Amino acid sequence: MKIKTAYKEIASANIIGVTVGSNCPQGGDSGQGGRTYLSIEDFASTDMRVIVDGREFDYATKLELVFGGDTEHDTLIEALEFALGYLRTRMAFQEGPEIAVD
Repeated sequence: MKIKTAYKEIASANIIGVTVGSNCPQGGDSGQGGRTYLSIEDFASTDMRVIVDGREFDYATKLELVFGGDTEHDTLIEALEFALGYLRTRMAFQEGPEIAVD
């Protein structure tokens, strides 16, 4: 099955490529043919580790996720929005030291 995708290369002290695509909605579960694809690939100096079912793959060079079904597409979007919101909020504030209180 082929789906249309979008690609962006993001460079800083490291370089990653992000590919994303979907053909959802397709009217139901994975059997209806809906697929959502997300890939993150290291092109330079990215410290990226992947853990799958408790097994760590040190210094992975490419992570690919494929979700099947319309609701999986929707919940992936919600999960990514949650993660993005947390990461952006965390970066906006510099945390102070931990303080013990009784």
